[in-house]
Amino acid sequence: MNTGPRPGSPSGLRDANRRRVLDAVRVGGAPTQAEIAGATGLAPATVSNIVRDLGAAGLLSAGDEVRAGRRVRAVRLVRGAGMVAGIDVGHRHLRVALADVADPAAAAGHPGPPGRSELRADLPDYHGVAEGLATAASLIDEALAQVGVRREALRGAVVGLPAPVDRATGAVGASGVLPGWVGVPVAGRVSEHLGIPSWVDNDATLGTLAEQRWGALRGIRDGVFLKLSDGVGAGLVLDGRLYRGPDGTAGEIGHVAVDPGDRHAAVCRCGHRGCLETVVSTRTVTALLEPLLGAPLTVADMVARAHDGDAPARRVLADTGHHVGAALAGFCTVLTPRRIVVGGELAQAGDFLLAPLHAALEAAALPGTTRTADVVVAELAEHAPVLGAVALALDRATTAP
Repeated sequence: MNTGPRPGSPSGLRDANRRRVLDAVRVGGAPTQAEIAGATGLAPATVSNIVRDLGAAGLLSAGDEVRAGRRVRAVRLVRGAGMVAGIDVGHRHLRVALADVADPAAAAGHPGPPGRSELRADLPDYHGVAEGLATAASLIDEALAQVGVRREALRGAVVGLPAPVDRATGAVGASGVLPGWVGVPVAGRVSEHLGIPSWVDNDATLGTLAEQRWGALRGIRDGVFLKLSDGVGAGLVLDGRLYRGPDGTAGEIGHVAVDPGDRHAAVCRCGHRGCLETVVSTRTVTALLEPLLGAPLTVADMVARAHDGDAPARRVLADTGHHVGAALAGFCTVLTPRRIVVGGELAQAGDFLLAPLHAALEAAALPGTTRTADVVVAELAEHAPVLGAVALALDRATTAP
């Protein structure tokens, strides 16, 4: 399985309606079916059918109660209905988070993400699927043990990967940061390994979903989420909807050429020269300062040096922001986003990165198209991709037949 039905299809509409009913129950606590219909705008008969179906799935229960002297039939979430797992696979790390499907904070539009157990582990460069899945399973078991829940309680998992993901097959595209995962139908492998329904998506897309649901993109109809880490990607919100493109690979801004005419520009892993990722990935950016220090450097080290007034660190971060802003200018001219959210490791640089980024946008985009575009740091920080995986897992595991 992959990312599920397409929006607008009959199954997509069914799933969207189920999510609306679940969110209404999460927010309302124990609403009546009439109150659910009022909150969602769905017909009473549609609500009744969905409540029946989700009751059969073990997610909702309906029972008679007396309120204000009259008997009503209240709908509640079933406590202990199960957990979902989000798995964020990075170039050198793997992060896992669990969430209870009955957590009221799981509702879309809630001011914060659901309570969760989250664990992280380091991975070696160029790790493969077998090592990644073994680490994910180990972290999931550890997280389940922390909350006192058995593996059988898991209803589904979503894996986020720093690579384009084929929407139809769930296979990792050839330009992915993780060569050991290329061409692998990851969702199927996860399902086999964990014994639960699983889905896979791009990590920047999942970060966008998390920021849209619980972070800096809440209420934003048109926005961009940038993930600036070892890999560079973007997620798009257009007219209030997460946009993946027809094949699920929209947002690969890391492969926008920033200097296509330079025959000496670095060769990107996609095979082209001068891609944005070749000049702003964390590995490239830190490597610019390491010769001056004679030692390996992390992004956190570089940001600390910038705060201490170190001129080379500030220059590298400013140049990085300029490159990103110049690459984003085309996005702004065409899509006129109202907010640009910067996430990933480089987001911790704050204004050292964002100020030159915004200046480059103003200089390169069509005049007026960036006037109303905020440039802000992701509210969910490095947790955005794994929380997006949790959000998608909540959606899929609670709406699947």
